[in-house]
Amino acid sequence: MHSELLFALEAECERLKPEPSAQVLLNPTTGKPMTRPRLYSRILALGKRVGVAGAHPHRFRDTLAVDMLSRGASPYDVAKMLGDTIDAVEKHYTPFVKELRDRVRSILETGTGIEEAAKMPPPIQQNPLRKPN
Repeated sequence: MHSELLFALEAECERLKPEPSAQVLLNPTTGKPMTRPRLYSRILALGKRVGVAGAHPHRFRDTLAVDMLSRGASPYDVAKMLGDTIDAVEKHYTPFVKELRDRVRSILETGTGIEEAAKMPPPIQQNPLRKPN
């Protein structure tokens, strides 16, 4: 989540002080909780208005997952954020991340990265001018 959006949501939560059972998505016309079909139709209408065909809610989820992976998040992190399994993330989202595929291919083809991870820190060099005790 973008830090500015998180800040705005936290400020709004502090202002409203909602009960744990409070609804988050309200119909802007009625102020009542929005039903799933109504939310779905609003998202489709918003997508149509901005020129995105079939802008169903999972498109946003897919975009978030692929964006997180392309920015370096692990499949584990993405799975935790989406409330999904690592297998599902790897199956559905990692194939779309070219950088991730290229990084894995490079490791497999060249071994680059494997040796780096396995390297031990260099031994501490003793001062050759210092006499041993």
